[in-house]
Amino acid sequence: MDETSLIVRPPLRWRRLRVRMCAATLATASLVGGAGQAAGATVAISSDVERTEMPMRPTSQFPLWISRQDCMTDNDLEFTITLSRGNFSPGDTLSVWVSQSSDCKVGAVRTDPNGRCTPILAQSDLKDTMGIRVPAKEIARALDAPDCEDRSASTLARPVSIYFLHHPASSGTEGDVDGNHAVVWTDTKMDLQGPKPPSSLKVGSGDTRLILEFTQPVDEDLNGYYFYCDGGGASAPGAGAGGTSGAGGGEGTGGGAGGSTAAGGSAVCGSSALVPGEIPDLDSTYRCGSTGKGSAGEATGLRNDVLYAVGIAAYDTIGNPGVLSALACGTPKDVDGFFELYREAGGKAGGGYCSVTGPVGAGRWVPLPLGAVAAGAALGLLRSIRRRRSRSSAEEHG
Repeated sequence: MDETSLIVRPPLRWRRLRVRMCAATLATASLVGGAGQAAGATVAISSDVERTEMPMRPTSQFPLWISRQDCMTDNDLEFTITLSRGNFSPGDTLSVWVSQSSDCKVGAVRTDPNGRCTPILAQSDLKDTMGIRVPAKEIARALDAPDCEDRSASTLARPVSIYFLHHPASSGTEGDVDGNHAVVWTDTKMDLQGPKPPSSLKVGSGDTRLILEFTQPVDEDLNGYYFYCDGGGASAPGAGAGGTSGAGGGEGTGGGAGGSTAAGGSAVCGSSALVPGEIPDLDSTYRCGSTGKGSAGEATGLRNDVLYAVGIAAYDTIGNPGVLSALACGTPKDVDGFFELYREAGGKAGGGYCSVTGPVGAGRWVPLPLGAVAAGAALGLLRSIRRRRSRSSAEEHG
């Protein structure tokens, strides 16, 4: 069983409170530690920065960052902006700009098409306290990631600067804005890409599960792996068309089971639902397990004797899945027969030097090499017993 923080979730109410507490703490730290707010400033950001939706990622780490899921589900940022009384009039304008690294207080940068400052909104009829919603999709657009698709070479999080600028009606909105009329939020980062996928996927059989081994990618953003299984459309070399069951196994219509190895795995296979090189759906019904960092794991909740196509996508610290790996096929099997033969032949599974065990929570499974040894030992003992019995019978009647 996966024991990472991405699987064990606290109750929803506590998660919501925890996100708000973390957000408030980050916001307060930002303002104290240099959020670009000058003493006696006209405009300021309240410490209570919230999200418009509960993040689907089950960890409160970086609650104010923008993930791919945040972007696609409009999990926006809500700021509370306060204006100092006597330093503004209702006819003034408050504008919001987003940039990765440019100084949007400079008028020439804001008006330059190549200045890398993107306007988000402009609001007049100002009040002492106002709620300002900054859409996650607009932040992504400002950082050249329209439609929440970031095509930059690096998978690491990108810095975000959100500028709130006060423009007095007498000076217009195109000139420079001094520090007393501006505040900059920098505690949000955008991370829309997951890590690179693992390689060299190998699949072994277990009881209602598949045992996965793979080579980890070299990626600084790696935090773990999601497993995806298609038991309805999988096909391996020599296999027929699949049935209709998904990762959880439902009652499938069946399909060809050819092409699997002795361990229940196949090096090459195909699936109509799982496409290598593409990002799996966020709410994928084909998810069949996950694990933290490592080079092995289990796909669980499967049906025995059904051929599954399996792929792996790595995920990062805020839950972004990367693209799907190359697929491998496997068939879950009830492998108790190995141990039953071994025990019937006089073996003592579970403690002897010949015993074979799996990882904690693995259920009943045997990797191919050790499984073959156990099975061979059991069958060899059976043959030996049968030969002895045959000799004894011959001597008695001879």
